[in-house]
Amino acid sequence: MRSFVLGLVATLALLAVPTPALAHASVESSDPADGATLSALPQTVSVTLNEEIGSGAVLRVIDSSGTRLDDGEVTVAGRRVLVGVRTADAEPGAYRLVYRVVSADGHAVSGQVGFTVSAGASASEPSASAGNSQDDVTITEVEDEPTQKWAPLWVLGFLVISSALIVYIVKAGLTSADGEDEA
Repeated sequence: MRSFVLGLVATLALLAVPTPALAHASVESSDPADGATLSALPQTVSVTLNEEIGSGAVLRVIDSSGTRLDDGEVTVAGRRVLVGVRTADAEPGAYRLVYRVVSADGHAVSGQVGFTVSAGASASEPSASAGNSQDDVTITEVEDEPTQKWAPLWVLGFLVISSALIVYIVKAGLTSADGEDEA
C-alpha cells in the first residue's frame, strides 16, 4: 500500500509541474504600445513575443473603419514580427495591430493591440506600394493546422499511458511483496 501511495504522489507531482512545451507564446511588448496615443502613424509597427516564433506570421494594421494600412511583407526576426505601414492614408482615430503567429509548441496564437492617432496627426511620405489598393477586411479566426489540432490529444495520450504504466508497476510491486510475505 505504501508503494501505491508513493507512486500516486509521484504521478501527481509530475502532472502538476508546468512544462515549457505546453506554454503558448504571449506578447511582451508592441510598437506602438497597447493603449498608446501617437501624433502620427509610424512607418513600421511590431509585436515582440516571449519566445521565438515560426514563419507564416500575420500582422495587420487596421483603422477604425476596417481598412488595412499594413504595407509589404511581414518580417519575422526571432521573437519580433514587423510590417510596414501606408502612412499616407492615415487619419486621426483608433487603430489596431492584429497578429497571428505560430508558437514554438506549434499552436497558433492571435490577438490585437489597440492605439490611437491624435487629431494632430500628419501623414508621412507614401511608401513605394501605396498605390496598391488594399480591400477592407474583416479579421476572422483562422483554423489551426491539422497537426496543431492533435497536439492536446498526444499530451493526453502520453499522460494516460504513463499513468497506466505507473499503476502496473506499483501493482506488480505489491504482488511481488505479497508473494514474499507468504514465503
